Amino acid sequence: MNTIEWTEGFCQSTTTGLNMCWQSAGPQQADTILLVAGLGCQLTMWSDDFCRPLLALGYRLVRFDNRDIGLTDQHPSHIRVNIPATFVRNKLGLRTPSNYKLDLMADDAIGLIEALKLKRPHLVGISMGGMISQIVAAKRPDLIGRLVTLMSSTNHPKLPMPSPNVMLNMFLRKPRSTHIDDVAEHVERVFTAIGSPGYPPNPVDIRARARASYQRSYKPAGVLRQTHCVVSTGSIEDYTRQITVPTCVIHGLDDPLLKKECSERIAKLVPGARLHLIKGLGHDLPAPLAGTFSDIIHSHLA
Repeated sequence: MNTIEWTEGFCQSTTTGLNMCWQSAGPQQADTILLVAGLGCQLTMWSDDFCRPLLALGYRLVRFDNRDIGLTDQHPSHIRVNIPATFVRNKLGLRTPSNYKLDLMADDAIGLIEALKLKRPHLVGISMGGMISQIVAAKRPDLIGRLVTLMSSTNHPKLPMPSPNVMLNMFLRKPRSTHIDDVAEHVERVFTAIGSPGYPPNPVDIRARARASYQRSYKPAGVLRQTHCVVSTGSIEDYTRQITVPTCVIHGLDDPLLKKECSERIAKLVPGARLHLIKGLGHDLPAPLAGTFSDIIHSHLA
């Protein structure tokens, strides 16, 4: 298959002033889908396999690097990050100071939409990106079209925890060094732990993507700050309840990171939300399901 030709640019968010990297593909005047990436992931997480069917349906796709990741500006650290302690405080319903919260990341995205003069783009947000997208939809329904959340959550502390294996490999274990080989090995370990049991990820492919991401940008401190941001923000249900735009919620029945109850909660709180649960899907975007994702998304947007 042909590689998608992405146009890349930089702009300042009109709301936060953050210098952000974005890429687009597809007809300039077509209905636009803004793809909002997940925790620690660069815009390249939206693979060509995932994007190709949506482009074939005639959409314009815009993807971008969130704050602290990829080629978008980093956020300065002024608060010490302690993820385990913050997890405990979150479960107890206690607030924890952090370098920034999900609200600010949502403001980044709102400012990007305005800076690029996107005309009511539809939002497709995955995991943390789905949380950001919920906040954007609640704050600025006038600015967007429809909303799709993929394997996301309301981040409420009473929702189920990730499996122990995921907690170990994603949050407690670290790469042996910052060398590209050790980082690629760590990424393989993480994505094997959170991957889809019905569509097992290929270790060779995971390492190849990890190496490409490393060579594009490697910001481990940014990943740590994003993780702290999500945990310290706590529940976003006050925003979720305010969503009025048509909403589609997609989740895997076999997700070990964010259990299906996390998306079921979104669907319960958003009036008229459509819930799609996919057997064998974990917390990744398997290439064999690209057509399934695009069919569900297109059906909702059309």
